[in-house]
Amino acid sequence: MKNIYDAIVVGGGPGGVTCAALLAKKGVKTLVLEKNDRVGGRPATVTAKGFTCERWPTGGLPVRGGSWLEAFKALGIESKFRVIVKDVALIYRCSDGKWARRITQMDPYVLPDPNKQFFDDWGLNAQEREVALKVLADVAMMPPEKLDALDNVSVHDYLSQYKDLPQPLYGYFAFLAHAFNVGVVELVSMSECAKSFQRLIDQPLGYPAGGYGRLVEDMAEVLKANGGEVKTRARVEKIIIDEDRVSGVATGDSIFKAPIVISNAGIHPTVLKLVGEERFDRSYVSYVKDLLPSLGFTGVRYILSKPVLTLGLYQIWSQTSWWNLERYIDARKGKIEGDVTITMLVPTNYDPSMGPPGKQLVMAGTNCSPDPQDKTIEMLWKKTDQQIAEALPEMVPFIESKEAYAGPAQVSAHARDQVLPNQGGEAVGVGVTIGQNGKHKPSARSPIPGLFYVGFDAGSSSGFMGTQQAVDSGLRVADMVYHYHLERRQSLCR
Repeated sequence: MKNIYDAIVVGGGPGGVTCAALLAKKGVKTLVLEKNDRVGGRPATVTAKGFTCERWPTGGLPVRGGSWLEAFKALGIESKFRVIVKDVALIYRCSDGKWARRITQMDPYVLPDPNKQFFDDWGLNAQEREVALKVLADVAMMPPEKLDALDNVSVHDYLSQYKDLPQPLYGYFAFLAHAFNVGVVELVSMSECAKSFQRLIDQPLGYPAGGYGRLVEDMAEVLKANGGEVKTRARVEKIIIDEDRVSGVATGDSIFKAPIVISNAGIHPTVLKLVGEERFDRSYVSYVKDLLPSLGFTGVRYILSKPVLTLGLYQIWSQTSWWNLERYIDARKGKIEGDVTITMLVPTNYDPSMGPPGKQLVMAGTNCSPDPQDKTIEMLWKKTDQQIAEALPEMVPFIESKEAYAGPAQVSAHARDQVLPNQGGEAVGVGVTIGQNGKHKPSARSPIPGLFYVGFDAGSSSGFMGTQQAVDSGLRVADMVYHYHLERRQSLCR
C-alpha cells in the first residue's frame, strides 16, 4: 500500500543512509525522508563557482579499515570506495612568533619523528623530550580496556598525572581535543582523544574521490536498488505516536506509516520537537536537555586564480589557539587574544575533477560556539583570514574571491533544528565529553517502542571524528533495528 513502510529514517546524513541501506539490503521496506534537496547531512555535496565541495573542510578518511569502508563492504560496493592520499602539513607558531611548517608524508605513509615534527619547534630540552616520548608512547599503545576506563577522565585530568609534563605537549593534546574532538580540554574525555591520536598515527588518512557527499549518495543508490526510497525536500514535522508506540511520521502534506522510525535528526530535536517532551518521562527529558553539544565550526572559502598550495590538508595551530573553558568563555564574549586553530582542505588537490582547471579552492575553518545566534562569528572569520595570511603568505596574491560560507546558523538550518538556547549549530552533535561518550553515549533505542536514534549522537563508541562515528552508528543501529523488526514480526504472528 502507498506510504506504508517497515521502517522510516528521518534525515539523510551518513548514519541515517548507512542504516537505511543496510536494512533495505536485508529486505526491510525502508524510506528515507530528507528535508534538503539531496542526502549527505553535514558533509553533503555543495557547489561554489564551479567547484564541488562540502560545507567546511572535512578530511581524515582512513585508507584501511574505518567505518566507511566497513559499510561499503557490507553493502557490496567496496569497489566504489576510493580514498585519495596527499601529504599534509602541520603549521605551528613557535615561541619566537614565527610559523614552522612540517610535512607528514602520506603516500607512502611515514610515521613522523616527534623530535623533528614537534620537539624542535616546541623548544624541548633533553629531559622534556624523554618525558614527552613516554607520554606519547603511553597513549599510542593504550589497549582497548584502558581506553574504556578513560571515558570518565578528561584530557586535562589525564595529563595532570604526569610529573614535569612539558607545557607544549599538554597544548598538543588540548589542540587534538579542540580540533578533532570538537570540545574543550577540561571536558573532552581522554578515551576519545586517545582514539583520535591512535588513528592519526596508525595509517595514512585521505579524502574520498568526489567528496563525502558522493559516499552517502553511493549508499543511497544501494538503498534504492533494494526497494528502498529516498524523498528529498521532505521535512518531517512530527513523529506520530499512537498508544505509546511509533506509528509513522508527518511531513507538511503527507502521512507515512511505519512501526519503526529511526531519527537521524539529532536526539535533542527528536525528543523535544519531533516527538514532544510530553511523550517521555520527566527524567528522560531532563537527561536529554542536559546532554552537552559539541562546539560549532565556521569557515571561509577562498578561490585562488591559480593552483598555489600543493598539499591536501593543512592544520594551523599554536599554544594559544586551542580552547580550554576559560578561553571558550572569553571567545563567546568577543575576546580572542591569541591565535585560532585552523583546518584547511584543498579538495582539488585530492580530486582535480571537483573544480575547473587552472584554479584552486581552499576551504578553511575554525571552531566556534554551537549557538546559531552567536555574534562573534564574523570576528572569527576575520581572525582566520589574518592568520592564514601570516602562515601561508604565498596564497595571498592569488586570492580571487573569498566568502564566509558556513557557521552554526547555516548548520542548524541545514542539519539540526535549534530547540534549546545556545545550541543547534554544533559541528558533530552531542559532545564527546565525560559522562556522555563511549559506553556512556546515549542509547540508540529510545524509551518509546519503535523509535530509534542514529548518527553521531547515539549508537557508536568507535571514537575518532564525526562522520566515522556517524557511519559506525548506522552499522550498529541497523543490526539493532533489524532484530527489532524480526521480533515484532514473530510477536504479531497468529
